[in-house]
Amino acid sequence: MQRKRLQNKIAESRWLLAFVVPPMFALWAFMAYFDHSILLPTFCLLFSNYLMMELNNANALIRIYSRMVSATFLILSSIAIFQFSSLALSIVTLCCIGYYTCLFRCYQDPNSQGWVFYAFLCVGLSSIVWVQALYFVPFLWIFLRTNLLAFNFKSWVSSLLGLLVPYVFYTAYLVYRQSFDRLIAHFTRLGEFSDLADYTCLSVAQLLYFSFIFLCAFIGTTHFLRQQRNDSIRTRLFYGVFMTINTLAIIFLILQPQHFIPLIGVITVSTSPLIAHFFALTHTRGTNIVFKIITLSALALLAYNLWIFLTNFF
Repeated sequence: MQRKRLQNKIAESRWLLAFVVPPMFALWAFMAYFDHSILLPTFCLLFSNYLMMELNNANALIRIYSRMVSATFLILSSIAIFQFSSLALSIVTLCCIGYYTCLFRCYQDPNSQGWVFYAFLCVGLSSIVWVQALYFVPFLWIFLRTNLLAFNFKSWVSSLLGLLVPYVFYTAYLVYRQSFDRLIAHFTRLGEFSDLADYTCLSVAQLLYFSFIFLCAFIGTTHFLRQQRNDSIRTRLFYGVFMTINTLAIIFLILQPQHFIPLIGVITVSTSPLIAHFFALTHTRGTNIVFKIITLSALALLAYNLWIFLTNFF
């Protein structure tokens, strides 16, 4: 019988979210008291965390009872205090989770055009605030064929409609405001690139957070690739989507760091199930030490970012 270590007791606890949610949202409320622009992103985070719970429950991302996926997502999202006020980040994060939630419902269902539409509607909505989200679309079509086994002509048309619907309303709004040139400028940004790997645009806090979440992504991905034989084929295919999008987003961020804010939302969402899988389904003394190091590092990073915020504010 495998020994339950600290990480397993926490990961399998039915009280995990009860201990994580109140302090994290108290932190967001505390920050919103000083900066009212954080209020709307806070509501987005509430809905995002609910969708993350649904994503885990509906797809059994972890083969034992665990709330680690949503708890990990909430903690990772709350560490980056320096971007709490970014509505673009909140929208991209929410749409990314919405995409996963809708897409996974299409598994092995060639008649799931409705869910395909909703999944790509999320992508279209996120591209309104960050047009570079459209770069991922070809890969999302590939996922429909290789990982979801639900690609056909009807689903492809549904995906196009999902992408276009937000732009129909956006275009109507711009015509009403007599600002149609903004739509042209919006798509022009697809061809704009800065110098490769120019990290001068990032703060120390952003670099530290990216290093931390990159480490979590590396540990979670390595663990899953080594232990995936223990999961069902369906779960492996779903985690394949997480790992591929995560890898693409990390490469994108490394090459074009000026897109840090929206990309870090995609990376946070995609990393959460990977590192949660590692926390919940490993039992060795070494992995327990890694769990403690990651936990202490997260708390230290949270304290550092909070100190920076309060220092700048006061």
